This record gives sequence, structure tokens and C-alpha cells, in this order.
Amino acid sequence: MTVYEEAIRLTSRMTLTEKVRLLEYLSKALKQDIETEAYRHIPWEQFLDLTYGSLADDPIERNQPLHADVRDEIE
Repeated sequence: MTVYEEAIRLTSRMTLTEKVRLLEYLSKALKQDIETEAYRHIPWEQFLDLTYGSLADDPIERNQPLHADVRDEIE
């Protein structure tokens, strides 16, 4: 039995609410897979143009002190 046939067999026993939840999950998963596949095939320059500034509202910060560590001198 294939995975598809097994899925059909299992969904035939599901309630309407469960089928709706499954359909929503599959829709989101399919959308994500399509977007991921699309990004794999675009030129890198176009990818940079699409993602440029995506962290503008959440800048990367370094939460470490700005002074150098005090260490023992080498003898």
C-alpha cells in the first residue's frame, strides 16, 4: 500500500473537524514547500534584492561589553 492510499484510508475515518484541520495543515505545508522551491531557483542577486532590509526592524546586536578582556601577560 502506498503512502497516498494509506492517507486516503485514514482520512475516511476522520471527522469533518479533523479533515478541516488536516486540510489547513496541508495548505500551509504546500505553500511553504512552493516558496522554498522557488527560492532555490532564483538568481542570488534577486534573492538579495528580496531579502535586503528584512532585519531592519530587528537589528542584530552584540550584547557583550565593548572593552577587551583583561588577561595575564605572557612571560
